[in-house]
Amino acid sequence: MKNHLLKAVLLFSMSMTVFFTSCEVEDSSDVNQDKIYADYELFYNSNTDKTWVVARFRFGGPTGTNLELTNPAFVSFNGDQLPFNALFTGHFKEYAGRITSGTFSYTNVDGQEFKNSIPPSESLEFPAALDTLTKSQAFTLNWEGTPLAEDQIVGLFAGSWAWGQDALFVQSNLGATNLVLGTNQLDNLPNGNTTLYMDRATEKDLTEGTGEGGKIRAKYRAKNKVVWVRD
Repeated sequence: MKNHLLKAVLLFSMSMTVFFTSCEVEDSSDVNQDKIYADYELFYNSNTDKTWVVARFRFGGPTGTNLELTNPAFVSFNGDQLPFNALFTGHFKEYAGRITSGTFSYTNVDGQEFKNSIPPSESLEFPAALDTLTKSQAFTLNWEGTPLAEDQIVGLFAGSWAWGQDALFVQSNLGATNLVLGTNQLDNLPNGNTTLYMDRATEKDLTEGTGEGGKIRAKYRAKNKVVWVRD
């Protein structure tokens, strides 16, 4: 259950930027190069028609100290070198439109190069008829899109990010086509208009990495949906 929740939180990491890590950033040249964990993400937001590309490096694992690559180390995506962005605690670049393929290339201070291509990205959308949620009744949300494939997860966040007035739902079962919104979570939502956010991600282990390993994912955000929440 804990791992399930962690996956859900990480699914929305581009929206909330940093989870389970401090804001401390160290120079990558000061640590053991084989202990650098890499996390690569390509995130397309259909609400803005922009793609965010981010490469994060941490010392010792996924929750370790954040690292900034400094000369001679660097990371690029499809040949574009990614500058460090403190807001994302990683190396970041924004592109217009949807990007569906590409390769991250990371070179460490010892000159070792690691290349990893993003996995296939699949879209999904909210059902057009969805306009109301009743807190006292569970609801099955059938998304518009293909069933979940291996290494995929869908998450839905409802609310305004206000503490205690939100809900998070996750589906990771192979072949699934829906999310079940239970009353225990719906009851957290305030009455009135609420915005729904839904992401679909494909995440895989790195094919080329240090001894510490890493992850690479492609993520798609559906167009947000505003619904009316009632008792």
